[in-house]
Amino acid sequence: MSPKKEHEVSRMSEYINQLLCTGSADTIHHVVDVGSGQGYLSRALQNLGLHVLALDSNEIQTSGAERWKAKEAARRQKQLKKGKDAQSVPDCNDPLFQPHVATSVLSAFTASTNITHSHMGSLTHQTICINPRTLQLSIHDWIFSYEDDQITDCTGMIGDFLVDNIGQRTAEEKPVPVVMVALHACGSLTPDVLRAFLSNYRRPSAPGLRIWTAQALVVVGCCYNLMALEDFPLSRSLRERTPVATLPLASRHLAAQIPSQWLRNETSVRKTSLAIRKVVFRALLQPVLEIIGAREASANRTSHDVKEFHGAGQTPENRQLGKLPDAAYKDWETFLDCATSKTGVRLDQITTQLPAYIHDKHRRRQLESALSVLHVLRCIMGPAIESLILLDRYEWIREELSQSSEAQESSPMDVDLVNLFDQATGSGRNVAIVIKPREWPNMI
Repeated sequence: MSPKKEHEVSRMSEYINQLLCTGSADTIHHVVDVGSGQGYLSRALQNLGLHVLALDSNEIQTSGAERWKAKEAARRQKQLKKGKDAQSVPDCNDPLFQPHVATSVLSAFTASTNITHSHMGSLTHQTICINPRTLQLSIHDWIFSYEDDQITDCTGMIGDFLVDNIGQRTAEEKPVPVVMVALHACGSLTPDVLRAFLSNYRRPSAPGLRIWTAQALVVVGCCYNLMALEDFPLSRSLRERTPVATLPLASRHLAAQIPSQWLRNETSVRKTSLAIRKVVFRALLQPVLEIIGAREASANRTSHDVKEFHGAGQTPENRQLGKLPDAAYKDWETFLDCATSKTGVRLDQITTQLPAYIHDKHRRRQLESALSVLHVLRCIMGPAIESLILLDRYEWIREELSQSSEAQESSPMDVDLVNLFDQATGSGRNVAIVIKPREWPNMI
């Protein structure tokens, strides 16, 4: 695990542990890690005595997480053979490894089953195509599997969705509280996790039909450039403005920038300089790529609308160029040679169509300087754009929670934005969206 990932997993698992300890540690033992990847956070939460469902849409990631899980099991088995305590940890005073439930304490729902769990909790990995519906169904099936002999099938609602063969329980049994978490949920995954949570919150099932309830949520998003267009704006506050606020793809790319960290050390300066040079060189190459696109469109007698991709480097021609190694950006001549070789373009055949700066060093240097300044100025807007996205989600959640609480007489919930990670460690996306019952103490 990289130092950056170790920092993120440690801080987030500790925050979740403290949130549950100060909130309702005696009743909450189930956590769903959405977009779990290699399972680093999932295993940390399992080590806290929690039962974890780790969901990811990538089978390779899930397989990798399973291998890590098997290695950990083998290590613990080896410790047992050596007569050591298989549950020992390096530092028993570290809050990251302090289980908030005792060995014998399970949820009211699982206590009556024949499944045995140690105080290290349990971990279940699944690969699914994650959306609000499949997320809720997976949680339902996971919880339902504990008591499949004690629950009868029927048709009912899971959140906003009508589902056949769901579990029916007695009216006296309370639904199992579940905490939903996600560490760097990419693109639209963050809004989808929020939709699943809100769907469960605003549509409580009839007595006996609801076997789990979304009790709290801690989500850190990332990759805003991969958001679907319908994921911004979400709040009525922005959707009802005239004109409606929009974020084109180029702006969503900027939301990932953290210029405050560019100059923190020599390595950061070197990486920042290379990143700016990449943007500038590829911008200077656009006339060549446009010629390629025009030729191909003419040859195929087709046209393509690239309006959405302007400024984002994701036109068909740019995708054809693809990713070049860092060494290709040593200087303009090296870059031009690598780029034309990869795209199969001979500049001598299109000389009359090229702008003068392609071979005019003085003119090109002027443009390089101007484009570098422009790109830096655009990047400085990045944190403001990310703040706009986060505040839109925050306001949308507040609107939904308020409306649902009034309509359903549900227990009131609060939403907050928490600065969870230290950006100096490389954790650019450091703000968590946290939803919790209002009666739980606020976390500092």
